[in-house]
Amino acid sequence: MKQLLLLGVSLIAVSACAMQQQPAPPLAATGFAAGSATNTTRAFDGYYGNAVARNVNPGCPDFVTGQNLTIRNGLATFQAAAPATGTGIPATGTLNFQGYVNPQGGLAMVSQTGGQTFQGQIDPNFVVTGRAAGPNCLYDASWTRIQAF
Repeated sequence: MKQLLLLGVSLIAVSACAMQQQPAPPLAATGFAAGSATNTTRAFDGYYGNAVARNVNPGCPDFVTGQNLTIRNGLATFQAAAPATGTGIPATGTLNFQGYVNPQGGLAMVSQTGGQTFQGQIDPNFVVTGRAAGPNCLYDASWTRIQAF
């Protein structure tokens, strides 16, 4: 009888421990997006164009302007191409940024390497302005929404 009681108590203890485990948070589209999928909004969704990027540090490569930023279901994505030499950018020369827009229009994005970030704000006229930072270079960038979803 004591063995049966000990077995029952052990099963209850194991079950209680298993129920306390938290489920893994849902991943972003590719698993590296900055921000929060649960604290986002679709109010800023759309295509953003008319990109302007200004190099802040002397000696850093200029990025091609005109690259679009897309926000869909609150998830912002942007791809930038630049020379890989001395920039900390992967050998492909391409950086893929992702991040969520918060309800106040704040946008934080991170690259797939994690070494480059973007911090910005979307204003009431749907203009995104912010700064991209990497290991060696800083860029001021802006986009204007050209089409809403």
